Amino acid sequence: MPRPPRAPLAAAGRLGACLGRGTPSTLGRRFVSVSAPALRDARLSAQPPATRQLFVGSNRLAHAPRRNLHGSSHARQLHQNTKGTAPSATVRNDVLTLGFGPDQTPLDVSLLWLRDVCACAKCVDADSGQKNFSTSELPDAPAVQSAELAADGSLRVVWAGDTHASAWTCEEVQGWRRDHGGVRTPHALPVARTFWDRSAYEGLLARGECRVSYREWTQDAGAFWRAFAALCETGLIFVTDVPDGEQEVERVANQIGILQYTFYGFTWDVKSKAHAENVAYTSQFLCLHQDLMYNVPVPRLQLLHCLANSCDGGESLFSDGVRAAYELRLTRPDLYDVLAQPMVHFHYDKEPHRYEMVRSTVAETAGGLTELTHWSPPFQAPFRREPAAGSAADGKYTLAKWKQAAAAFQASLEAPENMFEAKLKPGECIVFDNWRVHHGRREFATGQGSRWLKGTYVSDQVHRAMEDRLQKRNGNVLPDIAEFRSRLASKEMDRVASLLKIPGRE
Repeated sequence: MPRPPRAPLAAAGRLGACLGRGTPSTLGRRFVSVSAPALRDARLSAQPPATRQLFVGSNRLAHAPRRNLHGSSHARQLHQNTKGTAPSATVRNDVLTLGFGPDQTPLDVSLLWLRDVCACAKCVDADSGQKNFSTSELPDAPAVQSAELAADGSLRVVWAGDTHASAWTCEEVQGWRRDHGGVRTPHALPVARTFWDRSAYEGLLARGECRVSYREWTQDAGAFWRAFAALCETGLIFVTDVPDGEQEVERVANQIGILQYTFYGFTWDVKSKAHAENVAYTSQFLCLHQDLMYNVPVPRLQLLHCLANSCDGGESLFSDGVRAAYELRLTRPDLYDVLAQPMVHFHYDKEPHRYEMVRSTVAETAGGLTELTHWSPPFQAPFRREPAAGSAADGKYTLAKWKQAAAAFQASLEAPENMFEAKLKPGECIVFDNWRVHHGRREFATGQGSRWLKGTYVSDQVHRAMEDRLQKRNGNVLPDIAEFRSRLASKEMDRVASLLKIPGRE
């Protein structure tokens, strides 16, 4: 990305004003330099005593105007105190201690951190949302002139030797008490997924779900968001009536966002050819797998637009890999644990491209959510040789134990009752979650007819940005933190247990 243009001279004093100083002498830098002695002198001259209670309850200094910031009812409920006990804010050295009452643990907040996360208009540009100063230019322990933790749970801090006050809502203050440390999480909690086997997915299609027309996808906002929600929930949707043309797969993908470039290009063709550099470019059977396990990053979404499919055979196969992972987690946690270890090497080794990456077969996030799988037997590299051979190999995670666990995982993936099968028709475009849904293809005859799919990828970053928009559009704004992911994981395990009819968890 090219460097941004230098700021005009008239704007060069913005940082100085933000930190409470006049226009600095050094101009034309992305971040303006600040004199360390000047910072230190200003800090020392305004430094309060080592321990000083600045505000209690609603008492505040007359010269510190208060901004009325109301938190949500949920956040205010979290902030409730014992009757007659006022909240407090106390500075001790470089820490601000917030007292919420005798029934709640006080919260210690670093003054440096607090000053750095100020998001007022002087600290964060209102138009671009970008920071107007560098963390490295702040004092080690910014001095506080006054602080107030109000009865409604909001916090206001006036900085000594500075030109503005910082304010946080009750929701933000309560967020600091959670395990994510108050960081503004970039994402909302993911959409709760719906897991499926063949019968369940066929039932969704029969009810008119997981299918949207090209016109609706590209021109009807409501229909697009419903279809995108189905993609987030199930990991597999069909866009129908797509016009004939090699560029149409790009248009379908661009409704979600920009394409992910790989060494195959922005788009690529799936056609049978002689001496193919990829098994997908043959007519032979292609087992269930996920694409580009050797790549960083692994593409999140894959799109395949059918332009021709008149050969005998060539049916597409799909299976819910995360459902299979949860099945092992529920029924054979010992095998699931082996698959959660980074033991498998994936590679692509065909001139001029050489890629390799080691991954686990199943992957969890903080909070225990089984997020994705890594499975691609055609692109699996040799395992590292173990010091002791065969059955003499010792250890909890050996090749023999991984093979046992992988066989159970594969059996679940490929069970006929778990695989959805469809022969794509010209004008259909499948969109699926490559982190979750495994795909394959039956062998097809090349003597007559033709089979041609046009494909492209979309990255996880682009997908998550759209998923955030979906969640906010639907009013689902829980942050993506371990606490809420843990609840989501429990809910998802219950859904899989219900699908599998496991007693005690249905």
